[in-house]
Amino acid sequence: MTDPARNLPRLLGRIAAAAIVALGAAGCVHTDKETAVTNPYERGMTFAVAPVLNFSGDAHFDPVKAADLLASELTYVEGVSVLPVSRVVAYLTVQGKQQIESPAHALAVAQAVGADAIWVAAVTEYDPFTPVVGLAIQIYSVPTDAQESLDPVLAERMARPISPRELSDPTIPRQQLQLVYNGTHANVADAVRRFATPRSEQDSPLGWKEYLKVQTLFLRFCWHDAIDRLMCQERWHRLAATTDNQTEQSQ
Repeated sequence: MTDPARNLPRLLGRIAAAAIVALGAAGCVHTDKETAVTNPYERGMTFAVAPVLNFSGDAHFDPVKAADLLASELTYVEGVSVLPVSRVVAYLTVQGKQQIESPAHALAVAQAVGADAIWVAAVTEYDPFTPVVGLAIQIYSVPTDAQESLDPVLAERMARPISPRELSDPTIPRQQLQLVYNGTHANVADAVRRFATPRSEQDSPLGWKEYLKVQTLFLRFCWHDAIDRLMCQERWHRLAATTDNQTEQSQ
């Protein structure tokens, strides 16, 4: 990935051109589960969500409505507070802007609305009829005096080494991913079934398959799965750091 300190729309545009990450290849095992997502953070977190950037070419895509769906799915992360998207939209409006324009801008907005971190997402593909949704998401954490940090030596020993700059530069995303979901693929449909079954209305003639037919429902699934994967990344990084720290102390 290119330097995240560059213009964010340009950065996410490059992500869109990168190789597709297949569902199920993110490195964490996803088993049958209910709708809750485990909170990996050691302290309470407040998330803000920016209007979704649209790189799909679909003129009918609604960036604010998509962000509302993302914010709604974030409420399933246990113990996390999520600010209304309207608060971010209102602040951007005061600035005469409609979207986040850079990592530094994302951090400034997060600070202004009182969030610990801001989610900046882009839709890179959008076909409501197949359905297909491509996502690119970055999480920027607001630095604080008591901000958690990793030992630079331990960071270098992790499976994905973290550079010293990542430890100190808040314009480097805390977590990021790119995914493309194609509802016609069997593994995606199976994941949708596991996600939708606890939520599906019993009187719907389509049952869980309604989540493959209604685009807002399919997008909810995509957001939820992406959130789960990002929280999995965060848990993995914390576990790796803790394990290395314990090993270092025992030597």
